[in-house]
Amino acid sequence: MAFFDFLKRLADSGADDRRRRLEAVSFRHEEDGGDMNCAVLDSIKINAELPPASAPDMAFSPAAAAETAKPAPLPQPGGIYAMQERNGGMYRLVKVVHAEDGMVHILRYAGRFLQIPEQLEEEELHLDVDAIDGSFGAAHLPIPAQSFAVNSIHLADSPLTDEDFHGWRLYVDSIYDCLSESAPPWLRKAGSYAAWRDDRNAMAALADRYLLGAALPRDSKKARYWLNRLVQQGIGLVQPGEQAQEEYQILTGGIYVREMEDGWAVCKAALKDKNGVQLLICPARFEQPPKKTNPARLLAQAGQDFTHASLSADSFLSRPAVFMGLLPITLEELLCYRKHLQALCGETELRPSAFELILQRAEAGEAEAQMEAAQIYLSGDPEWEVEQSIAEAVTWLTEAANLGHGPAAHALAMICRDGAGEAVSQDAQLSFEWLLYAAQLDYGPAQLEAAACCLQGRGCPQDHALAHAWLSVAASHDNGLSEEERQQAKLQRQDLDARLPAAQKAKARDYFRQLQESFAGA
Repeated sequence: MAFFDFLKRLADSGADDRRRRLEAVSFRHEEDGGDMNCAVLDSIKINAELPPASAPDMAFSPAAAAETAKPAPLPQPGGIYAMQERNGGMYRLVKVVHAEDGMVHILRYAGRFLQIPEQLEEEELHLDVDAIDGSFGAAHLPIPAQSFAVNSIHLADSPLTDEDFHGWRLYVDSIYDCLSESAPPWLRKAGSYAAWRDDRNAMAALADRYLLGAALPRDSKKARYWLNRLVQQGIGLVQPGEQAQEEYQILTGGIYVREMEDGWAVCKAALKDKNGVQLLICPARFEQPPKKTNPARLLAQAGQDFTHASLSADSFLSRPAVFMGLLPITLEELLCYRKHLQALCGETELRPSAFELILQRAEAGEAEAQMEAAQIYLSGDPEWEVEQSIAEAVTWLTEAANLGHGPAAHALAMICRDGAGEAVSQDAQLSFEWLLYAAQLDYGPAQLEAAACCLQGRGCPQDHALAHAWLSVAASHDNGLSEEERQQAKLQRQDLDARLPAAQKAKARDYFRQLQESFAGA
């Protein structure tokens, strides 16, 4: 539910206002400001005459360009399409997650197809690296609607899930980070160019800044997002098996077999930008360059213990290097690169991390931030360098619940019901007490769970009349339940109603009236 609350906040701000703000910044041509927090990384010099962004990995039809006066129809979110790669290549499967203002935001699934699939299989819709051909999906790509309309073929529709929006959320959040009033002019410009024109220097600068926490909150998720957008841009520019002889053949995310003094090594470019090549080198050595192979398997064969080297493009090209393919940047690779940047920046003053900012809001008494901090502590988050801590999670859930946050009270009820190792013992009675508290805060899932507990006698005496009353509350209140969940509650109540004797039905009506009065008095 938290993500859809996020969507609502975006909707409340007004799509037209967001578009105008982004466009206003995107088309500014003033000189970049020199207010830099990290002297080692130069300010970005962006070409103000860059053409509008085209699809990062799809063909763009000249016929479509000739008809730009006709706005392309926007596809419906949830639609699954087949899109062709550049120059009439193989097909990829994509899913639309959002469409507005002439842009279509998609997920791109791993796997390539010579022909448009006649039937979609569940296993074909995944975002991980494909072990067979080394292709990989993208959590988010923005594509101009005109290009999407010309190069896509609708195959099916699929319900959107919270996970489908992960990449788009990072994209929107990072653009708003850049547009904050405290952001220096160069950063506002970088964010708008990265969003609207896929400028490589802008995306590289955002990745570095998020990785360090310089001018932006330290956030490895957003750093990886922008780095992997750069990786996506390289698809189709260089063919596997080609020897890198020109600078354009050095790609972010590129897997290369490069000659070293002690043999041939597998290398990966963690970032290629105007400052040079940030190279990750695997320890294994080969007497001869491996034959053309799957880049994922080649990298696994060479090992994951990287060393970092920062080279100029000329230095990289001074030794023979064969391009083997592209792979997304992993967390381990990102952290290796971060160590290099931190060593360069020395004592530069850096901003707090994204998680530290959440904690600051939580400590200031913001219930939503307390809930968010608890969720991160529950499972831990390597990208934000947060170790799992059930005790911390319970502390923040309790703080939020005491402020009247229904989802936090419900989460505490579930933890007490199931237990959490040595940190929290199973306690059905305490679980039901938290559940009742969450239900009385008008949180729908807790009301449904309270009804189930009353039916089964979990943590409380069995009471079918009270279960009936809670199902009535769940079905009749605006409490965060979906229409499908609300209908299910009505069906359960009807089934229970058919089995209750008259005296129990009367008791259920009394319970329901009392509950309604308690909500009215709250």
